[in-house]
Amino acid sequence: MDRFSFVMVLFSIIVGLGITELLRNVARQIQLGHRTKFYWVHGFLVVAVFVSLLQQWWEGWDQRNVEAWSFDVMLLMLGGPIGLYIITHLLYPRQLDGLDLKRFYYESPRTLYVIAAATAIIGTVYRPVAFGDKIIDPDNAASAVMVLVFLILAATRREKVHIILVPIVLAAILLDVFIFIPTIE
Repeated sequence: MDRFSFVMVLFSIIVGLGITELLRNVARQIQLGHRTKFYWVHGFLVVAVFVSLLQQWWEGWDQRNVEAWSFDVMLLMLGGPIGLYIITHLLYPRQLDGLDLKRFYYESPRTLYVIAAATAIIGTVYRPVAFGDKIIDPDNAASAVMVLVFLILAATRREKVHIILVPIVLAAILLDVFIFIPTIE
C-alpha cells in the first residue's frame, strides 16, 4: 500500500460515514412521509452538505502525488470531512416522527453554521499550510466568502436571510465543483 492509499483510507471512511448518516436520515424522512413536515431551506442545506461530502472525496485525488505525510498535515486534511460529518449529524434530530423541519431548522442553526464556518476555514488553509500553496487564489476566495455567509447564518434566525443565503450556498458549492474540479486526471 502506498502513502496516498494509506491516508485516503481514513479520509474515505469519514466521508463515507457522513454520506451514510445523511442518506439514512433522508430515507427516514421519506419513510415517514407526511408525518414529517418538509422544509425546503433544510432540504437545500441537505443537498449542499451531500455535494460537499462528495466534493471532499473527489478533491482527495489531488493528494496522490504528495510524497511525505506528517500527522499534522493528515489532521488538517481530515478537518473537512470531520466537520461535514458533524454537520450531517446535526441536520436531523434522533426523532423524526411528527417533526416540523422548519421549526427544527430555526431552533438549531447557530452551532451547525459555526461548525460550517470552521470547516470552511480549515479547507481554506489546508493546502497553503500543509504544502505551501498560495492562499490567495480564486478557489480560496470563494471559501472566504462562504465563511462570511456561514457566520451570518449562525448569527441570525431571520427566515428571509436563510431563504436568500442557503440557496446561494448550494449554488456556490455546485459552481465550485463544476468550475474548479470537474474532472480528475
